[in-house]
Amino acid sequence: MKKIFGILVLIFLLNGCDDGDLKIETIDFTDVTANSCGETIYKLNGSEAIYIKLPTSLNAFPNDVTLTNTSRIIPITGNVSVTYRAYNGNVTAANICTTPAPISPIATEEWIATSGNIEINTIALYTTDATTGATKITKYIHNIVFKNIVFAKPSGNQIYETFTFGEYTTTPTSLPFNFNPDDLKLCATNQLLYNARTNGIEGIYIQNFDANLLSTDNIGVPKTGLISSTTNKLVYRLFSTAISTNNEDYFCSSTLPTVPSINEEWIAQDGITDVSGRIEVTTTTNGPNLFQHTILLKAVTFQKGNSAFYYGDSILLGTLLTTN
Repeated sequence: MKKIFGILVLIFLLNGCDDGDLKIETIDFTDVTANSCGETIYKLNGSEAIYIKLPTSLNAFPNDVTLTNTSRIIPITGNVSVTYRAYNGNVTAANICTTPAPISPIATEEWIATSGNIEINTIALYTTDATTGATKITKYIHNIVFKNIVFAKPSGNQIYETFTFGEYTTTPTSLPFNFNPDDLKLCATNQLLYNARTNGIEGIYIQNFDANLLSTDNIGVPKTGLISSTTNKLVYRLFSTAISTNNEDYFCSSTLPTVPSINEEWIAQDGITDVSGRIEVTTTTNGPNLFQHTILLKAVTFQKGNSAFYYGDSILLGTLLTTN
């Protein structure tokens, strides 16, 4: 009799603890492609949808790589929201991105995240030029995971310690690197070597260019200088609009102008002797007291933030004519 009474008490206690708060249901969007509209990142899977709303001001998906153990972490609070919906038919982008949403299909269940964090880790994908060895970033892949997320749903709360939203892809800004070798110029005032097309939207330049590289001694013998942050600093700039002033006025100013604004700026990594980041200059005669300097960039890697790309094994920066 005591045993029967104990079993009844146990059943009563178990039933009393079931408040509908932790009934586990599984949703999985890992293998579904993510898309976006405005500030919303969403995934659709048949009659299910999950979407994140992130204010643009948070810059949650910059085109830059995250380093190890440095995830971007965004709390789910205020204007940051995560929502799951089930519908009575196949859902489309219009159901997420259009206001007002289409009448059909109808959402039959909605879960709204009340707390947790969004963790984002980003990698870059590359293509490689088989001839020059140059690499090009073709896309950034942002891996999104929810940590300790709590969904409020009709039957109670659904809690996930780790919930994988999956990948969201963004496209980097295209960098033309479309320079004419004959446009290479040297500023007389500030020892800055630059190449930029007239009314162009990009420029490449070397600050504090080592004048010894233009020596007319040892004609035909290559001279080499290392790229560094102090001497032979190599910079690429992509402008928001074309340079409207004369290129010389822009690059040869004591301080580089703030107009046009800079869309992208990539700075070459410091060189290593006989390994990387070198400027090679070969000087030849081009008539009486006239010299032609052919300038190559050897094994240069450009960097912006945590992202980098290899410019190529040997790239012609341009040819420069000088007199002596």
